[in-house]
Amino acid sequence: MAALGFLQAVQRYLTQPWLRRYAFSTIAWQAMARSVAADYRAEERRRNAERRYLETVRARPPDPRRDLEEQFVLHDLISIGNEDQRRLIQLRLQGYTVAEAAQAQGMSGKRARKLLNGLHRVYSDTERGLNIHEY
Repeated sequence: MAALGFLQAVQRYLTQPWLRRYAFSTIAWQAMARSVAADYRAEERRRNAERRYLETVRARPPDPRRDLEEQFVLHDLISIGNEDQRRLIQLRLQGYTVAEAAQAQGMSGKRARKLLNGLHRVYSDTERGLNIHEY
């Protein structure tokens, strides 16, 4: 991030003639220090947000029944999905996020979500009483 500050210093030094009464190194060092400090502040905000998120996730007690039910649903859906859907579900069962599973399969996240949403629609239909093997 210091490089960004340096480039900003060059731009300011060349476009604002009144800065030429100072040595360029003075302007550059100040700009680089501000850029690095801003980067540290942004990283600290990101870490704090991640910490707060993880605290909320950990605060919620695990629900083994819900987790097991989700695993069963995914296993059922494997039997009706096409090859791409099966591979995505297998990765999800291994703990991959949708984005990670899509990347591992060499497809866009949008395509992965579309494939998984198709299976979700099938599952929703089964919840309304349709036979899952009709598909």
